[in-house]
Amino acid sequence: MSGVISAHTMDSPFTSKLGTNYCPTVDETVEIEAVLIEPLLQMKRLDTKIAELQQALSKLLGERESLQTHVQAHKALLSPIRRMPADIMQEIFKACLPTHRNCVMDASEAPLLLGRICSAWRDLSVATPRLWASLHIVDHGEPPWQESEPDPDLEFIAAQGPRAALVSDAVRAWLGRSGQCPLSISLEYDLEFAYPPCRSIIQTIFSLASRWQHIRFATTTPVFQGLVQLSPVDVPELKSVALRGHQIGWDSLGFAWDSLSFLAGAKVQTIAVSGTGLVVTELPLEWTRLTALSNLPEERSTWMPQEPRATIDAALLTMSRCTRLRSLSFDLIKLPIAGELGFVDHRRLQSLHLSGGPGTTASLLERISVPQLKDFTLRNKDPWNPASEPEPDSESSLVRFLGTLPLLENLSLTTGPFRLSSVKEILLHLPPSLQHFSIHAPKSPWYHGNPESRVDFLAPLVTPGSTMPLPILRDFDVAIAGEEIITDSTLLQFITARASTLRRIKFSFDRPMQSDIRDALSPLIENGLDFDVTYSPVNVHKYSPWTGLPDAPNRYK
Repeated sequence: MSGVISAHTMDSPFTSKLGTNYCPTVDETVEIEAVLIEPLLQMKRLDTKIAELQQALSKLLGERESLQTHVQAHKALLSPIRRMPADIMQEIFKACLPTHRNCVMDASEAPLLLGRICSAWRDLSVATPRLWASLHIVDHGEPPWQESEPDPDLEFIAAQGPRAALVSDAVRAWLGRSGQCPLSISLEYDLEFAYPPCRSIIQTIFSLASRWQHIRFATTTPVFQGLVQLSPVDVPELKSVALRGHQIGWDSLGFAWDSLSFLAGAKVQTIAVSGTGLVVTELPLEWTRLTALSNLPEERSTWMPQEPRATIDAALLTMSRCTRLRSLSFDLIKLPIAGELGFVDHRRLQSLHLSGGPGTTASLLERISVPQLKDFTLRNKDPWNPASEPEPDSESSLVRFLGTLPLLENLSLTTGPFRLSSVKEILLHLPPSLQHFSIHAPKSPWYHGNPESRVDFLAPLVTPGSTMPLPILRDFDVAIAGEEIITDSTLLQFITARASTLRRIKFSFDRPMQSDIRDALSPLIENGLDFDVTYSPVNVHKYSPWTGLPDAPNRYK
């Protein structure tokens, strides 16, 4: 066949030398060049033919692309979404809204994103009040000086004035589209420049107080002073309130929290408050109506002595007042107990979150009974000495308390150094209903060489059978630093024995890996097991021939 290179054409007297380090002589060089004449000519003919075929293919591809564009443009007219009734489209739009927080003023998220698709969607989204009934507002404040003051060094700061006006206009337009829907609003004051809050934004929010349903204000005293003017009658739809006072020059030290009478609104059931000088028991609340109360500082805030902390007496008084309470969160401070309420039996509480020193939380746990509790979170940590020695009495109190919770489903412990024997006792005293267990404890020099650190607390949970503790355990998260005797093989046995119920395993070992068990667990991982096990790296010094040279840091691996 013409144009095809035959086998004999490729024959060469130098075949045995190809791919080697052989260096040809001058005569052999001439001979090699002669051998390549015909192959080079054939390559040129093939290149010409390939170029012709590529040109023809490009022409065909261009024609097909033109036809495809024509077809797709017509098929787009047949898309079912174009014939979707407006009321169904509105329901789809509502499903696009975030459910864990309020909407933000950003074009990458609904509802603003919906209006960027086409004019029809924009008109429909604007005409759907429910889309605009939630909003998170960041108040950057407004400079106290006039923009007309010339100062090139303050050009950026002066620009904050127009920015505040733009944000205020946007807030007014956004909430203006919400019709008469109940509102969910969160206001976050930006502490970067510590300017006074933007008055026009605050005025817009307060003018809609009659439609507030859920509010969260993390701002400064001037805004709270505006809240003082509101009465329960002014907030007829309000159900949940979250307030956090930012300290700007410590201006909220003397704020009268007991003057916030609107907190006693007819529908208010959920309260979350924190701020300097706040005593939760002094708030003007309708206690018997509350179902959720939180006095914890925000997770992202740095703990300081000025943060809100409740006494044990305040916690007991709150529990005795709030007979319908389902969820309670307190940050406790250790103060002498007055003893007016020696013991509180609460039959409705289902969620309890406590933080504070080990002795303080233990004192409260010894004075309460919550048999319906399903969710318990305890954060025992001394902020001044996180690696302090464990307190046996506190651990014993915790073990006894957990033994009184027959319906417990979720348990999360974040503590200081913890005795592994106590962990074993906790696991043995937990009810069969438990599904989620988490314990995190830091490393402490106190543990090294102590026999307590050699307790295999995982052993009781490994034994398979109908009497196995925690039979429906789904989530197991453990990070206890210090010497550990739990082996990788024991962990493998634990996971295998609970393969039918376990859905997530997270373990942090304070030692190097002994054996890689992931391969043995691959069928379970493929079936949905969330496997997250980490180890401390082996501390082996690596030698480098570049040590002592200027470029050593870039060479040392």
